[in-house]
Amino acid sequence: MCEVSRMCLRSPFSVEKPLRAGPRLWRERRGAAAIEMALSLPVLLLLICGIVTYGGWFLCANSVQQAANEAARAAIGGLDPNERAALVRTALDANLRKTGALRPERMDTLVDDDGHTLTVHLSYDASNDPLLSIKLVPLPSKVIERSSTVTLAAP
Repeated sequence: MCEVSRMCLRSPFSVEKPLRAGPRLWRERRGAAAIEMALSLPVLLLLICGIVTYGGWFLCANSVQQAANEAARAAIGGLDPNERAALVRTALDANLRKTGALRPERMDTLVDDDGHTLTVHLSYDASNDPLLSIKLVPLPSKVIERSSTVTLAAP
């Protein structure tokens, strides 16, 4: 045999030697990381988007609840319903400026005062919030409604 034909017999792509998908092919690891990443990356990105989106929603919901709590606590010091309503609005403005997560123009406030209990109802429109604009995961309501009730001192 000539030297050229010996090299052809040893080559894995030679015509004389058939190519088999045997144990050697199953042991080959090149490209496995790319395939694993292609399968797992979309799931991980969806999970990260869900964490960021729901984290933003929980931040807004908690901030609205805290604003309602602070406004209701501040209203306890008022002597009549008009003064209590003014204290609620002042406390809300101060709290919204302090937190920075909520926009005051998107907040609707209702003060329910019957003389014995005072309830502050807040409704916040979070539809334009940048953290909630990711549309990959389903979200709770874009309007966050929270309330807080305090008992007024008996006269």
